[in-house]
Amino acid sequence: MKKITSKNLTNRLSKYGALSVAIAGVANANGQIVYTDIADVTLDGTNVSYALDLDNNGVQDYLLRVNPTSGTPFAFIIPVTGSYYNSNGVVGFSSGPYNYPSNLANGENIANTSPFMATSQRGDLNFNGCAYSGSQFCDGMDGFLGFSFDISSNTHYGWARVQVSSDATTMIIKDYAYNSVADAPINAGQTLSTDEFALNSVHIACKDKIVTISNIQGETNYRVLNLTGQEVLNGNTRLESQNIDGSNLASGVYIVEVTDAVSNAQNRKKIIIE
Repeated sequence: MKKITSKNLTNRLSKYGALSVAIAGVANANGQIVYTDIADVTLDGTNVSYALDLDNNGVQDYLLRVNPTSGTPFAFIIPVTGSYYNSNGVVGFSSGPYNYPSNLANGENIANTSPFMATSQRGDLNFNGCAYSGSQFCDGMDGFLGFSFDISSNTHYGWARVQVSSDATTMIIKDYAYNSVADAPINAGQTLSTDEFALNSVHIACKDKIVTISNIQGETNYRVLNLTGQEVLNGNTRLESQNIDGSNLASGVYIVEVTDAVSNAQNRKKIIIE
C-alpha cells in the first residue's frame, strides 16, 4: 500500500481545495430553487383551465387545460403569456403533426440539453384516454412536466407536478418550482436548493478503506468522486447505515456525495482513503 506522506497529503488537499471551489460553484449555480406548493387545483367540466405562473410574477407562463365534454376528451398544455403564444418551452417530442410533453421521472434533469417540443405549440398530455401512442400521461398517477421559460430575456428551467386521469377528463395541478439562476438546471421534483441540505444529519466517515454513511433517513443515492471530479463508486440505499467498500480505490482524497431520493437535497464531505 502506498503511504501518504505529509507532502503528498498537502498536494492532494490543495487539489481538493480547487475541486471544492468547483463543486461549490456548481452548487451555487444549481442551488437557487424557488418552490411553490399550491392548494391542489382540479380541472374538470366546471373549471377547465389553469394559468401556470412559474415565477409568480403575475405573468402567465403556461396554460393547462382539459376538454372533458367532447366525444374525444383530452388534456393539454400551451406556452402562454400576454400574447397567447410565446417562446417558452416544454420538454417533450413531436410525432407527425402532434406534440407530446414528456412525463418526467422524479429527479430527472431539466436543462438546455433536454429535448423540447417545437415552441408555441399545443402539447397533448393525454388525448382520448391515450388513444394516440405519443401521449405520456396515461396511468392516472402523478407526473412531472419540464419547462424552459424567459425571465428578463434569460432562460430558466422549472417543473410542475400534475395528475391526469386515465380518461383525460380531469387534471390536478399540485406544485411547481424553478431555478432562479439563469441557464442553471433543475431536477424534476426538486424542492430544495443544494445549499439547503436536508441531509445535514447524515454522518460520513472513512476507516480502513470502508466509507460509512450513517443516520440515513429514507431512500438515499450516493457516489464517490476523485479529485478530478470523476465518479468512482455509486449506489442506492434504504438502510439507516451503509458501508461502501473502497478497497479497490487508490489512496488519496475523495468526495462522498449523498442525495435524498425524494427531495433531491445533497450533501458532500471530503474523506481520505489511506
